[in-house]
Amino acid sequence: MTLAGRLPSTRWSLVVRAGETSGDSSVRRVARQSLEELCEIYWPALYGYLRRRGRSRQDAEDLIQGFFANLLERESIAAADASRGRFRAFLYTSLDHYVANEHRREHALKRGGDATTFSIDCGSLDDVDRSFSADALADHAGDPATLFDRQWALCLIRQALAELERDYQAKGKGEWFSKLSPMLTSTDADGPSRQQIASELGLSATALKVAIHRLRATYRQRLLDAVAQTVENPEDTGRERQCLFDALGE
Repeated sequence: MTLAGRLPSTRWSLVVRAGETSGDSSVRRVARQSLEELCEIYWPALYGYLRRRGRSRQDAEDLIQGFFANLLERESIAAADASRGRFRAFLYTSLDHYVANEHRREHALKRGGDATTFSIDCGSLDDVDRSFSADALADHAGDPATLFDRQWALCLIRQALAELERDYQAKGKGEWFSKLSPMLTSTDADGPSRQQIASELGLSATALKVAIHRLRATYRQRLLDAVAQTVENPEDTGRERQCLFDALGE
């Protein structure tokens, strides 16, 4: 058995496997649930991509709802092409195909009856829109694939940070996360000094250094975990993460 065979299945690999399996309703049921979870987590990346391509908020929301409703109505993912090894590549190809072949009047999601629905949190839309500068919302001069990869990377980072924050709050250390998390994405010169932070948290300089190290290590692992859910082969996780960091210019 290969190393890949001993690694646990990711949500995307479960979806792909179901697309290659006929007649097994239990496998398909688990795969559909996995696909729904992936869509729920990563729709902000697609929404942000459409906004950067010049779509209005309402138009982008309608397109995403219609696209995911169409995707979830499929009983399998067997139609995915060779790029399905990465959920990112599959969604990018599928979304562009959907947008190119749908008229505006067909984008709005039909409600009621047996139609599949995909809920988008309007509060989340506000959060995504606030992450853009005014110029970035019309960045349709850039390469589409690069724009999409950047939004995908930002979505993964937001997911990892959100999970970390929940963990710290559950341990009663929400203030720790609030004061230490800026160090994950900025230099010490961009904020309060370490001495000031240590004093506010009641830590020694050494204890603060250890706390920062642990936060960074956990953050890296959470980011790897997030990426791992979107590749068919878990061994591709590191390569995929580096590809996305390249899209961010890091």
